[in-house]
Amino acid sequence: MRGPRPNPKRQAVLVLLALVGVAIGYGLGLVFKKPPPATPPIVHLKLNPVSKQQRPSQPQPVFPETQPNQPDRKLRAYEEALPKEIVVTMKMIPAERKEVVEGENAGPTIVGAKDLRETSVALDRRPRIAIVIDDLGIDRLRSQRAVGLPSPMTMSFLTYAKELKEQTFAARQAGHELWMHIPMEPESVDVDPGPNVLLSGMPEPVLQANLVWHLEQFDGYIGINNHMGSRFTADIDGMVLVMRELKHRDLFFFDSLTARRSAGHAAASRIGVPFLTRNVFLDHVDDSAEIKARLTEVEKLAKQQGFVAAIGHPRDATLEALAVWLATVEQRGFQLVPLSFLFIPRKVPG
Repeated sequence: MRGPRPNPKRQAVLVLLALVGVAIGYGLGLVFKKPPPATPPIVHLKLNPVSKQQRPSQPQPVFPETQPNQPDRKLRAYEEALPKEIVVTMKMIPAERKEVVEGENAGPTIVGAKDLRETSVALDRRPRIAIVIDDLGIDRLRSQRAVGLPSPMTMSFLTYAKELKEQTFAARQAGHELWMHIPMEPESVDVDPGPNVLLSGMPEPVLQANLVWHLEQFDGYIGINNHMGSRFTADIDGMVLVMRELKHRDLFFFDSLTARRSAGHAAASRIGVPFLTRNVFLDHVDDSAEIKARLTEVEKLAKQQGFVAAIGHPRDATLEALAVWLATVEQRGFQLVPLSFLFIPRKVPG
């Protein structure tokens, strides 16, 4: 038995009603649907870094700049004009040591160098000459030539040179006395004394930190002398700070005397530091004839006052002139001594 036949019209109406219901439901869903939560805004924070002026300052010295090793180039790095005047009247504050009797084979006993003294000289009645070569260490070739000169001489090394331990050890092994050459502020702004320079008016913590940095670059030295410093050595406050540190370390001060109004002697007197001024710059003019003339002046002054302190530099003309002069200086009646031997009282046996 057959069932009732489907009515196509009825089916079409039902399908249409279903589609209308779906459409109505979708429309109502759009009307009553909750809006999606808004995307949170992206906030860009603008940070204001602390300026250099706001940062707490620490007395941290700058590490020394790298110097290219150019031994074949004639260097006069970090140098100001050298005074031509010969200082006849030497200012001195003697070391507090026992008197050394002429003929005694001993120099001053100095804390920090007492176990490192290779420069032993039997003092006698002859006029004494101390030759100081400073600015050493940067030009390795000429520094080695200086160390190769007859001993005993005095070698003063710049504190920012490379391989100072090896260089200074070689100088001591060769029988020379060791000193330290510390950069100090010059009058001229056109020359660069080097890193961690001691400046007049510098805050004391920074000045102290710079000074200590220099003093710790090598050991075995007797004292210091100033590299440049025509402005700084005239600053009594700065020089007193330097002398206090030298006093603490039992070191000497040798004033290169680049300024006529140096406060070095006054500061050393106030603190009680052994002090000496140079007499002659051998090579204020870098010329062989001038240097030979200066060496003649050194001998003349040594005969007059009994001792002379002269400064030269590792330059070709200076090294060549000294090599010739040193070969016969003792035969001409002079005694070559380390610089520290000029700081000690002299007693002639009677």
